[in-house]
Amino acid sequence: MKPYAEIKTATKQLVDSLLEMNTDNRNLKKRTVDQYAADIMAGNWKLTNQGIGITTENVLADGQHRLEAIKQCGYPPVALLIVHGLAPDVQIAVDSHAKRSARDMLQFAFGFRVSRMAPAIGNVLLKNSKNQWAGGFSNQILMDCISDHAEEIELVTSAPKNGNYFAAPFMAAFVIQLKATPLQKNQILKFIEAVETGEMLDKTMPEYHLRNYIAVSTKQKGGADMQRERLAKAIKAIGASLKGEKMGVLRV
Repeated sequence: MKPYAEIKTATKQLVDSLLEMNTDNRNLKKRTVDQYAADIMAGNWKLTNQGIGITTENVLADGQHRLEAIKQCGYPPVALLIVHGLAPDVQIAVDSHAKRSARDMLQFAFGFRVSRMAPAIGNVLLKNSKNQWAGGFSNQILMDCISDHAEEIELVTSAPKNGNYFAAPFMAAFVIQLKATPLQKNQILKFIEAVETGEMLDKTMPEYHLRNYIAVSTKQKGGADMQRERLAKAIKAIGASLKGEKMGVLRV
């Protein structure tokens, strides 16, 4: 049997029949299913060269998460690429290939090499805006967020001389402030520079306290609570600096 491909519209009968072939596959990852489902519900499902793979033995080799997501969404009539007649051992090749990173997806979408920190910054922005600090977001949602903040992300990631100095939550705070007060761009960039270099700072300045907090927090383990704390303290520090306020202790 020579391999051949066809494009079909998803129906309950088609999806369920394909899932019945899912007898020898990787463990299902609910998070992946949920991400596909979120894209479907948002109208972001795209027909690509990646689809459903069926072996010569009528076993589902690739696409179980896509099919489960379609089922989870109530079988919407999305387009499916179905490839039949694959070799029985094709899963070895499918599963061994490296998954594209969010950064790679952004490069494909925007046509340029984005900052290596853009996906992490976008992830923090989404967690903050949705107050959803556990779990992750689909690549499409992440790309939309980064696209909405592309100019701000480019500015704040190019400002530090040491690209590793600020963790993503601090960068996200700078992006949020820049988005909210674009006319204060120069002051925000000067704030970033002052925190990084530590030059001409005294103990009454927000820049001083944020710099000290960065030094302390880099020695601590991360996690959702740490991300949230870093973001909140950076937002408070930069807000106080822009208002010309003095600071004794950086608390949130």
